[in-house]
Amino acid sequence: MPLQVICAGYSRTGTLSLQQALGILGYRTHHGMSILTDQDQNASIWLKAYKNPGSVDWEDAYGKYDAASDWPTCVFYKELMERYPESKVVLSVRSAESWYKSIQKTILPLVQLRHMGNVMPERVRQVRETWFGTFVRGHRMDLNDVSILFDRKKMMQMYNEHIEEVKRTVPADRLLIMSLGDGWEPLCSFLGKPVPKQSYPVSNTGGDFSSIFWTAMKRGSKLGRKKKNKTATTRSNKLKTTPTSDEGAAAVA
Repeated sequence: MPLQVICAGYSRTGTLSLQQALGILGYRTHHGMSILTDQDQNASIWLKAYKNPGSVDWEDAYGKYDAASDWPTCVFYKELMERYPESKVVLSVRSAESWYKSIQKTILPLVQLRHMGNVMPERVRQVRETWFGTFVRGHRMDLNDVSILFDRKKMMQMYNEHIEEVKRTVPADRLLIMSLGDGWEPLCSFLGKPVPKQSYPVSNTGGDFSSIFWTAMKRGSKLGRKKKNKTATTRSNKLKTTPTSDEGAAAVA
């Protein structure tokens, strides 16, 4: 399934509201939390793409989705535009200052939990490694140095540079720039969709994000255990059904 909509706005820029809006319009939308909650997702795909550009088949990540928003999509919007030439790009914008205040309330408190790695399930650890490797454009963080995230000036500069880069890179006929509060009309006109009767979704408060993250993390943990248990059961069944050498000899005889 080709991506029809690529949302290039940086994380915490109205992306959760936009994801919900796209869902209302009928799109199956990939989101940062999808990596935790979708058992078919391989969290290492984006880290591999960051380390070795051109080495990833994007269908492995987005094959069953027709829209994508939030991190990690915003980091790879150029590669995705090339892979899906018929797609349209939506760029959500707000002031750099309000954006940074938003991640201070949502993302940065979770960064403080980075030393919980030993108690995190494997799936969540992979997502965490991918996030640290790709979130800040041009700067691969590790668990021992996340100082850039708390450098207000650098982060706001990175955010503004990303917006300007998207504006320069995406052809005007493929790009919609949305500000918070724009509502349905520009989005629906751009995508050729009728305006829904319900109100445009409003989300992305700190409480919303925290609740969504921990719910997704629990689901990711369950998926990891389920996959592990399924693998163990499969191995156990193979052991039960695979004859020993004596049994095999007897069967042949």
